[in-house]
Amino acid sequence: MFDPADRRKQILYKAVAALARRERSRLGLYKKLSETFNEEGDKELINSVLDELVNKKYLSDERYARIQVLTRSARYGDRKLFWNLQRDGVSREIAEEALKQNEESEYDRALVLWKRKFGELPEDYKERAKQIRFLASRGFTFKTIEKVLKCEVPDEVF
Repeated sequence: MFDPADRRKQILYKAVAALARRERSRLGLYKKLSETFNEEGDKELINSVLDELVNKKYLSDERYARIQVLTRSARYGDRKLFWNLQRDGVSREIAEEALKQNEESEYDRALVLWKRKFGELPEDYKERAKQIRFLASRGFTFKTIEKVLKCEVPDEVF
């Protein structure tokens, strides 16, 4: 067994190094550290290190959620962004708040993505189904998809 003080320093060093490379959620960082530090007693040390990082504001689920929404919103709808945040351990309230702060509407993002991928309205049911599946797989709501495929498009987009 390792000396707890030395082990804690190792965990802290690894955690700060991981956060220096990219923003992470608390759960994501916990999983990352658990891969390396899986001896008896390490879980408690990892949690104490994570608490310290949260108190020092090095680790923040709010900041992680904002960054994820900002960087991924051009490619995904609100539903997919929400569920990805939930999967990463971000609470429902924090995820919803991050989505509310997004400046671009889901409709505008879906329209830009649809225009880039397809560019024209479907001619038959098969093509329509293909376009619906594409947008649905990206996490857009069916209400938004219907708006896009009814082509309620402002002229300045073209």
